[in-house]
Amino acid sequence: MLVMATTSELTAGIIGGFLGGALGVVSTLVGSYYGPRKFEEWRSERADAPKKRLLTMLLDDRRFPEGRYLETLQTVTGTSADECRRLLIEVDARGLITSEADARELWALIKNKPLDSQ
Repeated sequence: MLVMATTSELTAGIIGGFLGGALGVVSTLVGSYYGPRKFEEWRSERADAPKKRLLTMLLDDRRFPEGRYLETLQTVTGTSADECRRLLIEVDARGLITSEADARELWALIKNKPLDSQ
């Protein structure tokens, strides 16, 4: 026996279908885009934390008031030049160039060598 649905039941069914579909789209978006993205950011930050601590320790060493050479910082942290520069900027360091004779790249913490000094 076939029973006809009332208008209110039909409306409730249509609204429920739309809500279920919308929630499905939102959960797919969160699960496939935001979830992996946040995981990658967390993993990257976790991998960079020890390198940042090491860079801060090296640059806070009072035996080197002028700063440290980029090559030294790269060797100690095991990073490429670009990765080392990125990490140095994240720990509030600044770059300097030595005298024109050898023009090597030095890095120092901004708190130890403010930007208004050369």
